[in-house]
Amino acid sequence: MENGSRETAAQAGERLTAQKQGNSFVLQGLNGKAGEVTFQLVDVDTWIVDHTYVDPAYRGRGLGRQLLDLVVQEAREKGRKVIPACSYALAVFQDNPDTYADVWEKERTATDYSDPYSSGSATSSGP
Repeated sequence: MENGSRETAAQAGERLTAQKQGNSFVLQGLNGKAGEVTFQLVDVDTWIVDHTYVDPAYRGRGLGRQLLDLVVQEAREKGRKVIPACSYALAVFQDNPDTYADVWEKERTATDYSDPYSSGSATSSGP
């Protein structure tokens, strides 16, 4: 029943707010977290976007892209480069190379910085 009410709220034009929380942006709705995007600092000039998630009740509204663009906007403001490590971020960057050309770090990949022994490595984080 809760899932049905979440879908109804999402379809009814619910107002969502995005908040920066550490190295993430969290999208909040009436029923709690609607989505998030997280990133890690590789070095002083580079970030890895390692996780993007949107609750199924909120999907299909472009919210994942909006969350990703919050990270990209901040990267631009701070003069950083971005490595899109999660499958969603990589797909968006590949589908829109001109939009992200100024921040996309293509020379290095997520595997260059992953720790195969850590469950929190960049390559083990799912979409």
